[in-house]
Amino acid sequence: MTAKQGDTPLSAPADFIVLNASAGSGKTYSLVQHILMNALRKKDMDHAYQKVLAITFTNNAAAEMKARLLDQLLTFKGLEHPFQSEFFKPIWEEIGISPEELQQRAAGAASHMLHNYSTLNVGTIDQFTHRLVRTFTRDLDLDDNFEVRLDLDGMIEEALDLLYSSLGDAPALRESLAAWMQERMNREKSHNPDRDLKREGKESFNEDTWKELAHLPGPERMLELEEELNRELSVIVAEGKKLAQQAFTHLKSQGYTKDNFTYYPQAKKHFVDLWSNLRSNNLEAGVQAFKTKPKKGADTDWEAFLELAHAFQESKQRKLLLLKQATEKLQQLSATRALMDKFNALQEEQNTMPLSAFNKLISEELQKEPTAFIYARLGEKFWHFYIDEFQDTSEMQFDNLHPLIEHTLTKDENPNSALIVGDAKQSIYRWRGGRAEQFMALVDNVHPSNRFQQHPDGHELYSRETVQLPKNFRTYGNIVHFNNDFFKHLGKRLTVPAHRSAYTGTQLQQIPHKDPLKGEVNVAFVSVPEGETKTAQSYAEAVCAQVKSSIETLIERGHSYNDIALLVRGNAQGKLLANFLTGAGIPVLSADSLVVGSSFESTVLLSCAKLFLNPDDRESRFELAYALTKLGKIPAQLEPFVFQQEGTSKGIPYLSGLFPGLQELFSQQESLYTFGARVFEAFGLLLEPNAMVDSCLDLLYGFQTREGSFATLPSWWEAEAKKRNVPAPQDKPAVQVMTIHKSKGLEFEHVILPFGINYKSGGDAHWIDVDVHPELARLPITKTDKNASLFEPELWSELENQSYFDWMNMVYVAMTRPIAGLHVFVDKEKPGELGKGLIDFLACDPEEGAYRSGEIVLPESANTEESVRPVAPKPGEFSPANLRMAHTAPRSWFDGHADGSKWGTALHQILQRNPTSRAAALRRLYRTGAFSDHLHEGAAASIDQLAEHPILKDINDSDVLIYTERSIISKDATVRPDLLIKAGNKITVVDYKTGLEKPEHQEQLNRYIELLSAVFEAVDGTLLYL
Repeated sequence: MTAKQGDTPLSAPADFIVLNASAGSGKTYSLVQHILMNALRKKDMDHAYQKVLAITFTNNAAAEMKARLLDQLLTFKGLEHPFQSEFFKPIWEEIGISPEELQQRAAGAASHMLHNYSTLNVGTIDQFTHRLVRTFTRDLDLDDNFEVRLDLDGMIEEALDLLYSSLGDAPALRESLAAWMQERMNREKSHNPDRDLKREGKESFNEDTWKELAHLPGPERMLELEEELNRELSVIVAEGKKLAQQAFTHLKSQGYTKDNFTYYPQAKKHFVDLWSNLRSNNLEAGVQAFKTKPKKGADTDWEAFLELAHAFQESKQRKLLLLKQATEKLQQLSATRALMDKFNALQEEQNTMPLSAFNKLISEELQKEPTAFIYARLGEKFWHFYIDEFQDTSEMQFDNLHPLIEHTLTKDENPNSALIVGDAKQSIYRWRGGRAEQFMALVDNVHPSNRFQQHPDGHELYSRETVQLPKNFRTYGNIVHFNNDFFKHLGKRLTVPAHRSAYTGTQLQQIPHKDPLKGEVNVAFVSVPEGETKTAQSYAEAVCAQVKSSIETLIERGHSYNDIALLVRGNAQGKLLANFLTGAGIPVLSADSLVVGSSFESTVLLSCAKLFLNPDDRESRFELAYALTKLGKIPAQLEPFVFQQEGTSKGIPYLSGLFPGLQELFSQQESLYTFGARVFEAFGLLLEPNAMVDSCLDLLYGFQTREGSFATLPSWWEAEAKKRNVPAPQDKPAVQVMTIHKSKGLEFEHVILPFGINYKSGGDAHWIDVDVHPELARLPITKTDKNASLFEPELWSELENQSYFDWMNMVYVAMTRPIAGLHVFVDKEKPGELGKGLIDFLACDPEEGAYRSGEIVLPESANTEESVRPVAPKPGEFSPANLRMAHTAPRSWFDGHADGSKWGTALHQILQRNPTSRAAALRRLYRTGAFSDHLHEGAAASIDQLAEHPILKDINDSDVLIYTERSIISKDATVRPDLLIKAGNKITVVDYKTGLEKPEHQEQLNRYIELLSAVFEAVDGTLLYL
């Protein structure tokens, strides 16, 4: 069934709906609306939402969807006139009931959902696959208590250490690994073998890669095959060397030079220089080389040589390329297989498993089991399936889910459904297994998943229909029209029909919901200042200056820094921009600035830990001195260069003279956490709030609790700190700098693309059929122009098209993020692929200046106050800067008096428990040393008195339900009262307080009662002072 533009998915009659949703088309709105329609379709079934399974791409997306579902229900429930709801109107029309009836159902669903929020089945595909793995633990020969590890990098690093430690018992593998490393270092001076092996190890979890690896022989056999193929390669190399010597001897004996011999340089270059070492060179002699001859007379011996050389090149050219690729890849693959063998041994030893292994693990098991049995194992049956961001779903992930979907749509008496949402144009995760082609096949209704035995000619098992969302609700009309026309222009280069269709017709063209004349598009042509030589650095400086100017223009219009985003292709560009803007006094929020491992605070802690282990480590001395300089923590009278030089040469004794207490810190061993806290204290980093310091200490404390030590801290920190982020501050306006991948799903008032988006069509390895050895049917061959002859022409063309399509998707994601302004910078002298496309599309001359279109959209209210960089307030008494970990007993502990905070916190911990378990909880607190004898007796007396309170005296009755510390979720906030007592239809809120009575205590209690009254009819509450 072809796509229908303008149809709502609510009225689509098919069992399986494919929602094709371009950027800004309101796909999340449509998805939530469809889920709620099915959740409210059945009368007197408040829990119907539990029959829905919704799969999202990220945890954040899952949390947002759950919040939206509940928020829509609560909002609709609270309407005085339900017919006013534009969101729910299509739902009651489709179900065929009145707005009032739908409101009653929504109220029931909202109440049930509030009480059972955790049963809302919205999560990532990995979470659901984990659930399946847990269901089939015994079938998969797993221990019931296996642990899921999220740090795949850490596991691979541990496996790599095991591999290195075992090389003494595997001389063949050791020699092969050394040869592979040497070859890579000869080709790439900065080669890092650990980095490459870790990357290959991670790549082996890619579903395409592990399927291919499964068909290869083991590491030992691969090394044997590498030796065999290397011998074949040596024969060709020797034959080439022999011909080179023959050519050299003949040219020299005849006295040939460029003056008397046609195309002499080509003959010497290829037949002598290159052919003498075919291990490093290829057989690439061109037409001119084979036309070489004396300018006067004839040379029959040379003619005979050319004939021999031509036959050699024709017969050995492809074989030489293939053997060189195969021998190199076999060395690499044998190391990868050996690494994965160690990885598997590590999993078995630790009884752990990485999250990324689940899809592979469960795939074969699901194919064996009847679907009804899978549902029985899960303990519940889903009636409705939803998959968001389907263009980023891998084939195996869909294969794992599809049996459940098919069974629901074909074997159940209920009118069930499935809906997937995606946009092939926003598929930018191919490297992670995402397949836009899978989604496009579903859009075009040619995917065989709904056919008998998944055969294209099999009969249809369930109906499928595509619905196209036509409007763009995000972006102003001029930008929408610009993108419509620009991507249609770029799409002309696509050759694969499915790819081309994604960028033509209704799949591309959007109707703007906002003013069609508004929304500015600026294309600026950037060059270095006149008279200055263009270098990579000078051009980057010119771009940064242009970015600064554009930001200042927007701020002058009244925009906030928060309105502006700079999108870049890679982190290096982002870091360059962030550093420049920060230096110019413009507040910046970048991914790099949020990474713990990238911060100077992290460097201070890590370098001090290294110096604790080795005070003579000059590199760590310099890193510490440099970080302190960047943090502005050096004495004002010292020049930064002098401080860094002295700190590097003299180390801790020098620094101790400037920072009192530092020498003592390095002379005695303390706990890791205490060491870290005192390091930051010594350098004055605890004098004001600092989220990065807090995150460093949190990370350090986590490492300490896992029995970490000073000896293992540096390597662990370098691996883990780069994966930890601090939360982005929401109260400080700042220009956001992020990669295009990170920007997906986000929107900004103004988007600036400073450096264009580079395009490359080669460099990646692709598994292709090879005829190099019977045991090696397929190998990963690097796609380069030199290796083009190893690829079938049709496959080469397909890969070229795929690379361009993926690049177009990256550009599309970037250029569809803005709401009111799109600003693209193009290299005036040497435009990249995006710049060339824009120049061609606009038919403009860069020399004539910038291109501008669309009316400027001014902010609704000026944000002049936000244009000033905010200054952090001085720390208050309870700020993070003044918090310390206690090293002693609570204040007044020994004389039996109470520390107020300790007393209140401890009693809260006890009272949050069921009344029958409070005495035991109190004894445990006493044993930990939190309470002295006197405080223990006082706490016990307080609990006894509370038990006699009129509110609590009947708390142990069988018909009374007790809820401790349960969340109450509203549109604005989530609150947690201490105790909820449900007796019949009445709810009583109990909140414990310590100290003196305050008005805000009663205000807080009233807030709890107000929120609960939205769900329950009879609610009251009381405050109990301890």
